Amino acid sequence: MLFRSHRGGVYYAPENTIPAFRSALSLGYDQIETDPQLTKDGEIILLHDSTLNRTCRLPDGSPLTETMYACDMTYDEISRFDAGIFKGEQFKGTRVPKLSELLELMDGSGILLDLDKRISTDNLEVLTDLVKKYNVPIEFSCKDIERIKRVLELMPNAFINYDGVNTEEALKEIREIVPREKLSVWVYLDKPNFACLTDRDKASQEVCTRVKKYASLGIANINCAEDVYEAIMFNPDIVEV
Repeated sequence: MLFRSHRGGVYYAPENTIPAFRSALSLGYDQIETDPQLTKDGEIILLHDSTLNRTCRLPDGSPLTETMYACDMTYDEISRFDAGIFKGEQFKGTRVPKLSELLELMDGSGILLDLDKRISTDNLEVLTDLVKKYNVPIEFSCKDIERIKRVLELMPNAFINYDGVNTEEALKEIREIVPREKLSVWVYLDKPNFACLTDRDKASQEVCTRVKKYASLGIANINCAEDVYEAIMFNPDIVEV
């Protein structure tokens, strides 16, 4: 069973920051997941939310009082905010990183980097042009077959992380274009923080057994040691913590 670090790490370091990614690498994670998105001036940064408000602070540590959307700001503007102090004084001065910084950190490590779908399918070429410059195996998160086809058009050897409709028919269609060894299909533990999940998205014996016929099974929404034990009951290939 492999372990994937969610947003580089969300428990002991500020998520989607270089300290979190360094921690994940030092702890021996097999994969790292992160959230690339575009700034107003076309830089690719790593930030989960569309706004800076939850994870960023003013330099003095006080919260942002105005809603600040990353897509409406340049990278220099975003860099003026502190992306670490909300997690603790020891992380004061941490900035929202560029994807290129993480790629440089992981270059040659052999660790798989999963890129979530914050950048639209129409803009994928901007993302693939950057990652091709580094020696890092890349996996793209996809929710529909159109995005999968576009990814493979731009990067035929890319790995695919699929979390869309997982019916028998949908999985068969995807397997026609993605080899099993390049495909992981993800479901989520049924926990209160993901109360909005449909039964299709939830980890169950029926869903997990079906997924494993076609792909590696990934289970996410794991928030504590007890959740890991629960996930193991479904015989996953990968868990995200």
